[in-house]
Amino acid sequence: MEFIIPQIVIFSNTENRDLINEVIAGIEEEGALYRLAANECTDVVKMAYDAAKASVLGVGIGIQGDLICLHSKNLEMMEPLILSKKDKNFSPKLIGCNAARYVKGLPLKYID
Repeated sequence: MEFIIPQIVIFSNTENRDLINEVIAGIEEEGALYRLAANECTDVVKMAYDAAKASVLGVGIGIQGDLICLHSKNLEMMEPLILSKKDKNFSPKLIGCNAARYVKGLPLKYID
């Protein structure tokens, strides 16, 4: 029997390791597990939706360039939980935190 680890799946097609590490730090801060995999898709929303479908937990994150998307497999593909662009007013760590909080059934942290 194969044991499948319950983890948030992150699909990424960026070389921006700092951005990826910030998202991962948010997930780890909330005590959740993750799996990072490369993905060649250029649509960050589809990437996040596919990541959510690949996750046993049903939650996925897509990272493409400076765009980050948080999605659930229970939502319509074009209706993600969060879609944001990294800028001076937004921390990618918050996406990771909210992914873990969504899995645990906790309220999401506020995003400006």
